[in-house]
Amino acid sequence: MEISASRDKSGDYLLEVGPVTFTLQEDSVEALRSIIDQRLNKGDEIDAENMRRKLTAYRALANKMSAVDDLIVQKFAPKVTAEQLVTIVRLSEGSELYNKIVKNMSKQNRRQFEDDYKSMEKISEHNACIYMEQLVPLIKKAAQEQKELQKEMMAR
Repeated sequence: MEISASRDKSGDYLLEVGPVTFTLQEDSVEALRSIIDQRLNKGDEIDAENMRRKLTAYRALANKMSAVDDLIVQKFAPKVTAEQLVTIVRLSEGSELYNKIVKNMSKQNRRQFEDDYKSMEKISEHNACIYMEQLVPLIKKAAQEQKELQKEMMAR
């Protein structure tokens, strides 16, 4: 559907939407522009709030990963990409998860991770959310393995 806008000789605006033509006075056009701006900006605010909520939840998950056993970290780390691993470490508070990951890697993988960690100094919030969304199934699996490991330890 084609939409066009123009002004007639009297100064009114003509808005043609397909076969229908609307004649609008300048104050009507200004009110319409104001409403459109409000709706567009409100969407940005909602998106930003959703991003903050997601990042808060992902930070909590990253912090919980700091508490898993070394065996779980050894299984988890090779299954994720460098970007995902750096993201989860950067989202966690303190250096506990970083140290745990470094401790449970081979020397070669450790050096690569440390280089990646230094080079990926800034990760956008959007990318962090994408990486963490991809990690959630692996984190859930790690949590399940941690529970099973704890049950085994309790049974001994």
